[in-house]
Parts: sequence; C-alpha cells; structure tokens
Amino acid sequence: MARLGIALRVVCPGLDGDGVADLTAGLRREILDTEVDSAEPVSSGRPPEGAKSSALVVVGALVVSLGPTVVESLMAVISSWLSRQPDDVEIEIDGHRFRGRVSRAQRDELVAAYLRRVDEL
Repeated sequence: MARLGIALRVVCPGLDGDGVADLTAGLRREILDTEVDSAEPVSSGRPPEGAKSSALVVVGALVVSLGPTVVESLMAVISSWLSRQPDDVEIEIDGHRFRGRVSRAQRDELVAAYLRRVDEL
C-alpha cells in the first residue's frame, strides 16, 4: 500500500524559535502515539562552519510518514492538540492554515484530499 508524506508546520508569531520548537516537540510526541511510521523534523541546507550538527532544522516543521488508513487519526490528534494551544498558534498542513478548533468538516476535507492522493499513485 502507498505511503504518504504529510508536511506540517507550527507557527506562532508570539514565540521565539525555542518556544516554537517546544510546541512542535509536544505535537510530535502526540503524533508518535498514533500508528504513523515516523514524524521527523525537517532539515534544510548546510549548517554554519564549525557547527556540530550535520544539518539545519527548520523550526516548527515536521514531515509525517504514514499509511492512508492512519490519516484520519493523525488529523484528529492535530485538531485536538491545536484546540489546547493559545489563540496565536497555527498549524500549516501542505499550505492549509488552521488556528484554534478545527471543524470536523475541515478535518474531513484534508483526509479526503490525502486519500485522493493515494488513489492517484
């Protein structure tokens, strides 16, 4: 069965990079409690000369790998997590931005979009 990669990003204008990284780490822990294959921070570019890490991490960005049967569970976790955050916290999922409570219709729309993607593979 085809695997999906879902890109998401936590955005919060009121927090610095460390604050966003902490929020993202909390979300990642909740996502990993589902049946996803992985939820990994996104790396981008080369680190500065002398840095100890081999890659730069994009603050707030994760890529989640999962099977189509887990998409709905993932969206439910994201929706629940987002509803418990301050009002200025947003999640961007493949260009769609969500803040506060995510409606069932919005979740269903995203689930359907990802399942259509699987059908096209």
